[in-house]
Amino acid sequence: MSKFRHVDFRAPEYCADQSLRDAVYRLEGSTTSGWRITRGGEAHLELGPGYRLLRSRCCGVCSTDLDRHHLPFPLPQITGHELVAEDEAGGRHVVEINASHRARGLATDCAYCGVGLDHHCPDRLVLGIHDLPGGFGPWVLAPIASVIALPDSLPDESAVLIEPFAAALRGVDRIEPRAGDTIAVLGTRRLGQLMLAALSARRRATGGRWRIVGLSRHRGLRALALGLGADEALAPPAIDASTGGIADVVVDTTASPDGLVLATALAGREVHLKSTHGQPGGGLAYPTELVVDEISLVRITEADVAAGAADLTQLGSIRPNGRALVAWLSSAPPPRAWLERAELIVSTDACAVFDTLASRTHDLPAADVAVVDDARSVDAALRPRARTERSLVRPEGEIWIRPGTGAGAAASPLVAAIAGRGLRLSSSRCGSFHDALALLEHDAELRTALRRLITHRFPASALEEALRTARGPDCIKVLVEHPDAKG
Repeated sequence: MSKFRHVDFRAPEYCADQSLRDAVYRLEGSTTSGWRITRGGEAHLELGPGYRLLRSRCCGVCSTDLDRHHLPFPLPQITGHELVAEDEAGGRHVVEINASHRARGLATDCAYCGVGLDHHCPDRLVLGIHDLPGGFGPWVLAPIASVIALPDSLPDESAVLIEPFAAALRGVDRIEPRAGDTIAVLGTRRLGQLMLAALSARRRATGGRWRIVGLSRHRGLRALALGLGADEALAPPAIDASTGGIADVVVDTTASPDGLVLATALAGREVHLKSTHGQPGGGLAYPTELVVDEISLVRITEADVAAGAADLTQLGSIRPNGRALVAWLSSAPPPRAWLERAELIVSTDACAVFDTLASRTHDLPAADVAVVDDARSVDAALRPRARTERSLVRPEGEIWIRPGTGAGAAASPLVAAIAGRGLRLSSSRCGSFHDALALLEHDAELRTALRRLITHRFPASALEEALRTARGPDCIKVLVEHPDAKG
């Protein structure tokens, strides 16, 4: 049990109108008994056991912090999740942000934590994003199994980038670059530069043979991209009738709805989506939810249907019986051959399928794959119930789009590209801090490169100025520091 029993502090909260307003907090409790959070003297949040009290040292600013008002979680909140913190003895740590049952060290029958999808646990809170006070305040409550000690050799300036760098590495691993590929990163600012660094570091570590291209409209960012590992840095072309695939894979890190449309036009084989701006994009209502759930969009042809889709076996490997669970939302009838390979729930009513899946108590209450006809059905599969942040497809599952009706470019250029030319959309969110730390410890070139990303530093008392600066064209990464924590 931590020797800290309670702390009182004042910290700025991010509000729905994007303003910052100070509030007085008290965190009271212990790791074993749980915690009570009061705000302005009123009960605010009751937490169970499995949280450890840490003092914030510094916290990076990312696009999610700037666009927090677009996300479907309660406000106001103390934000900030790219955190370096210290314990009562002064030991430094980074904190994985998802407070799942598993991360809190709890015995649980949670279907998600039980199959290794704990970072998608539906009961999780998320540090600095969903309810849990974040690192722009002086104190945080961190899930005990997510607190990772830092080596003395890694300074705060590098350690504060572990969370976004781990997310970038996760993206590289989800892409699975092939020998001879050209991989372009669109939007080479905060996350984009980290994607370039992750692609380059993974290439060095594995001896991979792929070409890395940075795409940015800003000359200075193109120069920085070359320093982070890009083989070439270019201005992205405009979309017109002659636009074709300039890379096998395009990674969209623009944090802009327009970025997904451009990435779709420029990619030959795959778009990998990292942006979580909370807005519609590419003709879909829920592109951010694709990223949060790490769901892929894939074309399924008549030949795939007839063959029974070999991917069903892989997708069903997470099930106790090994049989994939398929939500068949297409207007076409499902093939009889699939009945031998999978369990099918057939209906064009996504809400009805969602309710059927939700009633499952012995297994993951979500399908491994949904089969749909068009963009409207993609959205219905992603969020069938309004104001319910759950898909009818499980995290890391897939939505298969049948070519044909409703997939026209006017409705969704993304779905049209998937259905028409076989483009794949993949996505990723959080990554392994342990993998990121291991790579940083053994790659001196990577450590040197990442330090270049910190362009501005502010004390926590100047958070408003820090966020304003982070929006500016000359800023890459802002570091917000708590001077009193460094002892």
